[in-house]
Amino acid sequence: MAKNVAKYKILNSRLTSTISISMVLFLLGIISMFVYIGEHLSAHIKENLSVTIEIKDFATTEETAALGDSIKKLPYTKNLVYTSKETALEHLKEEMGEDPMKLISHNPLPDSYDIYLNSQYANNDSILFIAKSLKNIPIVNKVDYQKNLIHELNYNLTRISAVFIIIALTLLLISFVLINNTMRLLIYSNRFIINTMKLVGATKWFIRRPYLWQGILIGIGASVLACLYMAAFFYFSYPNICLYIDLNDKNLYTVIAVTIFTSGIIITAFATLLATNKYLRHETNDLYFI
Repeated sequence: MAKNVAKYKILNSRLTSTISISMVLFLLGIISMFVYIGEHLSAHIKENLSVTIEIKDFATTEETAALGDSIKKLPYTKNLVYTSKETALEHLKEEMGEDPMKLISHNPLPDSYDIYLNSQYANNDSILFIAKSLKNIPIVNKVDYQKNLIHELNYNLTRISAVFIIIALTLLLISFVLINNTMRLLIYSNRFIINTMKLVGATKWFIRRPYLWQGILIGIGASVLACLYMAAFFYFSYPNICLYIDLNDKNLYTVIAVTIFTSGIIITAFATLLATNKYLRHETNDLYFI
């Protein structure tokens, strides 16, 4: 009977520890989700910035098409949109509400390309280099981009990213402290067993090994629970978050799962080592006063 009670207490303490740690890992999963969304939102905003190049009037259709084909192959090009002078005139008519050709005899608007950049190139330094290289092309008349807008956008996105990183690191530290305390309490009841093993000559790694495996298994169990919490979170909050998150993005789930399992296993294993080392350092008499 006494053995059954002892086993129940051990099982209960491990289950309680697993659930407690899983809640902390769930919080980390939420944070990793927001960081991932923030990075993708930042990339999406940057990839909507464009560099416009105007083509000289003497350029032939073949030369213009060849230029477009060469630009598409460049590493900084996310998308390329061609606007003929006729299409540009139609857009101008819509904006003005009248036909400007009634006032002038010819269409003064040029053919143009709008180059939408990959996010890593959407900064003033990269765009300045890109603009210089494009200006050297014989049939290019002008290269235009919104320098001030790009500067302000990158400045604000950098600040927002810094805030997210600080919050994430702070919560990671808090998570480590909470998980560390949980593992210390779990091993606390075994401090005399650890001391006895030390007194009979067991090596430190021999003593640590079963507790380390126990910590890793608790970390895995807590990670599985945290992933189930995340699945429930996505399911029940779907109507509210589907406007902001692409729930078909498999990379999102991969990032969250990797964050949860990596944090769960590494933190619990490290916390277990710290706790066992603490009791290995103490003498027998000291254990009564810890």
